Amino acid sequence: MKILLVSRWNATCGISMHAELIGREWAKKYELKVLAPYLETAIDWYHVVIENPDEDYVIRGYEQPKERWGEGKIDEIIFGDFDVIVFEGGSHLLPIKTLLKIFPQLKAKKVYVCHDAALRWFSDDFFKLNFDAIVVFDYRYQEMLLDKYPKEKIYIIPYPCYPIVKGDKYKLREELNIEKDKIVFFTFGRQPLNEYEDYFWLVEKLKDRYNIKYLILRSSKDKDERFPESKVLEIRRGAPPNETIFKYLLAVDIHLIPKRKDQQDIVVSSTVCQTLGTLTPIVFPDTRYVELLDKEVVKYKDKKDLEEKVIKLIEDENYRKEIISAQEKYVKENSAEIIAEKFIQLFKKL
Repeated sequence: MKILLVSRWNATCGISMHAELIGREWAKKYELKVLAPYLETAIDWYHVVIENPDEDYVIRGYEQPKERWGEGKIDEIIFGDFDVIVFEGGSHLLPIKTLLKIFPQLKAKKVYVCHDAALRWFSDDFFKLNFDAIVVFDYRYQEMLLDKYPKEKIYIIPYPCYPIVKGDKYKLREELNIEKDKIVFFTFGRQPLNEYEDYFWLVEKLKDRYNIKYLILRSSKDKDERFPESKVLEIRRGAPPNETIFKYLLAVDIHLIPKRKDQQDIVVSSTVCQTLGTLTPIVFPDTRYVELLDKEVVKYKDKKDLEEKVIKLIEDENYRKEIISAQEKYVKENSAEIIAEKFIQLFKKL
C-alpha cells in the first residue's frame, strides 16, 4: 500500500504529534511519503520546530496559506501513484483553495483527519472537497459534523498514544542534572504563563511541607517572559525530541499540564496522549481536554482540589498505583501501533 500523509511534522503541536505517531507506524510496513509544510510558511504560534531531523520519507513541499483556507503551492508529488492520501487538519492550515482546484485530478482515496474544534474552523470551500472518509477522535466531533456529512462517512478512531516507556529514575536524574532527594514536578511546552498560575500557587503552598522542585522546560520563543521569583522553580529552554521529554518524565514524580479553563470547543489533549506511556501521574484542570478520560489523569476543579489531590499523590501509594494502572490500560488499548492499524483497515474498506 502506498500512502501519502499531508501534515505538519516534527513540530510541537497536536496535528504533528498525531501524524508522527501513525505515520512512523505505517512506515514500518508500507510505502509512506510525508508531505509537510515549508518551515518558512508554518509560522503560527502553535508550530515550533522540534530539535529532530526529518526522516528520508519526509518532503517539505506545501505552503501553509497566509490567509486561512487560502491558496498555497503544493509539490507535484501529490499527483503520484498513491492508494491513499491522508490530510491532517486543521483545515485552515491547509491550502484549501488550491486543493479545490486539484482534487478532481487525485486518483487516490482521500481521507481527512479532523483536528478542527468547531464548525467555525471550516470554510465553505472545505466542504466542497470530496473526501472518501472523515476521521474523528470521538463521538463529539462526529456529532458536530453530522450536519455536513452522512454518518457512514465519519469514522471514529481515537487519538493514539506513545507506547509505554521505562527507565531508571535515579540514573536519569543524574544524567539530566536533577536532584535525587527532591519531589519533582515537571512541565514542558510553551503554554501561556497565565495558565501556570495554579501550579505556581501550588508549589509555594507545598514548599515548606515537602522538599520539592518545579522544573519547567520551555519551548516558547519568547526569551523575555517573566516567571515568579521562587527558590523551588527551575527554568530550562529547548524543544527536544520526544525521547528526551520521556527521560525527563521518567525522572520526575508528577507531570503538571497547564491548560486554559474556559475552553468551550471540542478538544483532546495531545500532550496527555504523548506522555501517558511514561506512567508518571498527570495533573490536569478539569476541562474539555480531558472530559472523556477518567482515572488516567488527575483532574482538579479549583486550587483547593488541586492541593488535596497532589498531596494524595505524594502520600497515598495506593492512590498513585491506581492512577498509574489506569494510564497503562489506556495506553495499551490506544497505542500508536493499534491506532495505525485501524486506519489501515479503514483504507482497505474504502
